Amino acid sequence: MGTSTKYFEKILLTIYLIVLALLISFDRSAAGLTIFNVRIGEILIFGFLIVCFILFLQIQNIKYFSFFKDYILSIRLVNILIIFFLVSLFVFNSDFFNPYVYRTSSYIWTIGAFFVSLYLFKDIKKYNKLSKLAAILLVFLPPVHYLFSTGFYPNFIMDIFIQYSDKFSFPKASDIMLSLVIVNLLNFRIFNNKKFNLFYLITSVSIMLPLLLLMSRGSFLSVLVFTLLFLFFERKFVFKNLIYSFIIFVFGYVVFTLSTYNVNDIEFNQDITAQELSITENIKEIAKKKETRKAFLSFYFQDGRIMSIDNTTNWRLDIWQDVIEDLNNKNQFLLGYGYNEIIPVMLDPSAPGRLGRDGLNENVHNYLINVLARGGFFVALLIIYFHYSYIKIWIKKFKNYNILLFFIPAIINSLLDITMEGVQFPVLYYSFAAILFNLENKT
Repeated sequence: MGTSTKYFEKILLTIYLIVLALLISFDRSAAGLTIFNVRIGEILIFGFLIVCFILFLQIQNIKYFSFFKDYILSIRLVNILIIFFLVSLFVFNSDFFNPYVYRTSSYIWTIGAFFVSLYLFKDIKKYNKLSKLAAILLVFLPPVHYLFSTGFYPNFIMDIFIQYSDKFSFPKASDIMLSLVIVNLLNFRIFNNKKFNLFYLITSVSIMLPLLLLMSRGSFLSVLVFTLLFLFFERKFVFKNLIYSFIIFVFGYVVFTLSTYNVNDIEFNQDITAQELSITENIKEIAKKKETRKAFLSFYFQDGRIMSIDNTTNWRLDIWQDVIEDLNNKNQFLLGYGYNEIIPVMLDPSAPGRLGRDGLNENVHNYLINVLARGGFFVALLIIYFHYSYIKIWIKKFKNYNILLFFIPAIINSLLDITMEGVQFPVLYYSFAAILFNLENKT
């Protein structure tokens, strides 16, 4: 490889690292920053689209790219997704140059982030000190997100995004969840110190869980599942260091208690025990705000449909089932609605309010339902198979199931909220999945 190529790669890697740092820190606001009147999110989607089409056109030469040799199946699946996309454009008479078409099909193009990161971070093992420095900086990210979400977002940063981004928004629960999982997994892989890793896991999760319970049930559930899986995977260490683990869990309980009081707007007195509400009552108070127990436990069947007495849950269930029924009724189950227009059930006059208060919500709040609606049954199967393909590659290469610690929380959240339909969440997910692959290659 020539010197100029290596120099270009380093520049590209530096730019990509800056973009990832912005996305993981500032979420949607960062994706909306404009460069020459073009948003960063749009630049990323266009770049990943080009990458996907390069892989599509160069599949016969892919064997010459040694860093992709283990991912041929995943690449072939992306190629088939592109073929289905092109067929859809033809069937639905889509305008190939309409930006909306690529916006609604972004769940395909963001997969390109996985292959870009596999390539750019292929030599990550050579930069051990830089990796540790990055991991150290990321350790502070969950507390920063916590402060940003509890009334301490710096005004000067808000002003920057208000002026230079198309939209300012506070951290979203799903993005907070993903960053929390990423930081803990990077700690686990980069820092060879299981005591610190356990301490950080319990502390960071204890801080964030009350906040996530208030913000989003899906994100709360994702972090809870991640924590339980992590502890299960590390059960031997936990039981071998029982006293240390017990101390950490007690400390975590204290942190969880303090965070619960803070999130529930309880002011501290000198004697915490003198507070009017106990920790148990505070948790109940937070849960009551989101009607969490009602959402998880109150499903029932009526007229052949799954319902819930929780309004938000029932609203989403109604949309998902309407999509499936409408696709069936219109004989579009195999190819979906295409990428030209808003998913029809979102405009249903008999169910007003689906577009949100501002009329801009087009999302069905479910990754697979969105894929099914846009691309149809076969595309949904291909997406499922793609995710299975890299999980299978991981298990075959590394003889462990650690990738599930990343995949399961992300997919839980994606089946309950708007995540993979955007920019920052899938870009971060696929990028750090590839980084974890390359880090695992060190062993």
